[in-house]
Amino acid sequence: MKRWLMVLMASAAVSMWAGAQDVWVRPYFFADDPFSNFAASFANGCLTISDGSFDCQHDACPNGNDCSCGWANRHVWFITLDGISPAVFDPDSNGSTLELEVTIAINPNMQASRTIETGIFVVERPFPRYPSSINNQCGWWADGQFMVANENGGGSGGEIAAFGGRLPFWNGSGVRYTGGSVTIVFRYDGSQKKVQYAIKNASGNEIANSGWLTPGDAASNYNCGPHGLRFFSIGGYVQFNNIGSGTNPGGSVQFCNIKLNGKTVLGQSVGDVNLDGRVDDADLLTVLFNFGAGG
Repeated sequence: MKRWLMVLMASAAVSMWAGAQDVWVRPYFFADDPFSNFAASFANGCLTISDGSFDCQHDACPNGNDCSCGWANRHVWFITLDGISPAVFDPDSNGSTLELEVTIAINPNMQASRTIETGIFVVERPFPRYPSSINNQCGWWADGQFMVANENGGGSGGEIAAFGGRLPFWNGSGVRYTGGSVTIVFRYDGSQKKVQYAIKNASGNEIANSGWLTPGDAASNYNCGPHGLRFFSIGGYVQFNNIGSGTNPGGSVQFCNIKLNGKTVLGQSVGDVNLDGRVDDADLLTVLFNFGAGG
């Protein structure tokens, strides 16, 4: 059943509760079909995001007319430390390191044309609450992605690449997605202000590595540089292309074995108090009604 959602980019956010260092899901980061069949759930240590729409005819369309769906829907998730908002990291300032590792499986996995893009999502943005002496980015923000795509590429597999925002481009060293699961790793070293990408196979062995790369304007004065990556949030994304056209039946992406600096972010039944396979309001109510109780 299709659900109607008021999609306001400033407020379209759904919090999926879990413990510290878990994930926060924001559906419809951009939406060409805001009436699609979006769903997100936690189960068996994995976050699953799905979407689909066979047409654009919805009750909200005037006089039952066809509503134009446009191109794509994108849904994102971020690492959160409080369960209700994306965490903000500044390793460029304190010289620390940051690493996000995610194992991804796409369904349907191989298509003649690219219907699903997914991967790691990095948003660098200014925060007005900080004084200009700290937030010295001239009001600029950007986002980039470490992408895995599901088109078969004439038999060679789907593209794996990093690009966008100030993230340095990397072509995956020729490694292609051919179905099943693939693990991608994003690393940032605040001391040297450089980024590294890696790909691991199903056995956990690293099969491709970009080496340390310099962010787009790290060595220039552009956007009040020089700097590496400042005040950024990190997580993942799913983009369903050509949504609602009849040529994309939709699908789903599983994000498993999510690790932040080597620590599992989303584990078995994390936050799923009643063990129904979902982290939702029912779990929150159970916690609230038992707040302060022993055992």
